[in-house]
Amino acid sequence: MMSKNTVQRSKNNSAFFYFLAGATAFLLLLFGFFHGLLAQDRGEEILKKIEDQTIGPKAPADIQAEMIMIIRSARGEERRRELMVWTKNNPVGDDWRLMKFLAPADIKNLGFLVLADDQMYLYMPEFHRVRRIASHNKKESFVGSDFSYDDLGTAGFSAFFTPKLKEEEEKAWILELERKPGAKKQYSRIILTVDKATELPVRAELYDDGGQLFKVETQENSRIGKYWVPTKFVMENVRAGTSTVLELRNVRVDQNLAAEIFTERNLKRSVSR
Repeated sequence: MMSKNTVQRSKNNSAFFYFLAGATAFLLLLFGFFHGLLAQDRGEEILKKIEDQTIGPKAPADIQAEMIMIIRSARGEERRRELMVWTKNNPVGDDWRLMKFLAPADIKNLGFLVLADDQMYLYMPEFHRVRRIASHNKKESFVGSDFSYDDLGTAGFSAFFTPKLKEEEEKAWILELERKPGAKKQYSRIILTVDKATELPVRAELYDDGGQLFKVETQENSRIGKYWVPTKFVMENVRAGTSTVLELRNVRVDQNLAAEIFTERNLKRSVSR
């Protein structure tokens, strides 16, 4: 039979054990909380580096280039299209973009103009009219490719996604971007691999509203003058087994492109190389 002192010591030990377990759990929760804040802070810092290169102070004032589009079916069949592309960095708002098709003949002069995330226009030469892309249509395929209108919209992430650092490798950061409440964006989550040397993305896993992997985009970046510029994109639809390549050629930067280029009036005009 245990003495009163033995019983008291047992009670004290039990109380200390529960206190220690509770304190440990609290410290783990606290560590997790601060780790989450640190991951978000690092994520925001890295995302700013990306946007500085693409739409910020380290980006070219403007870009003019030829573009080759190759659309591959699940059976390996290819369709080739040729375009001219102009972009302008707009420090007080969204970047501007104009794309005009040169070939094949059946879509020659078709044009796409982006002035803001909610200002996208498609010119259809067969009807001689400009169609504004409504928000609910931004998920649609751009002229039969694996890129949506939304994919070809403005280059910024921070207005629509909350970033956090998911993983850090020797040569890359892995960011997880979660769509902000109310943001009208196609993807609920993006896993972005960012090359440390260029501070630009090289791979993006794109997830749908149900959290399922929908597309994978890879990106190649080239040195053009003093800038790192994305010059090749490959978008793979993992469900359909199709893919589309966009490759920029004869890239020229800082051409002092006029604002009049990025207008509905100019969208209707015929262009050549």
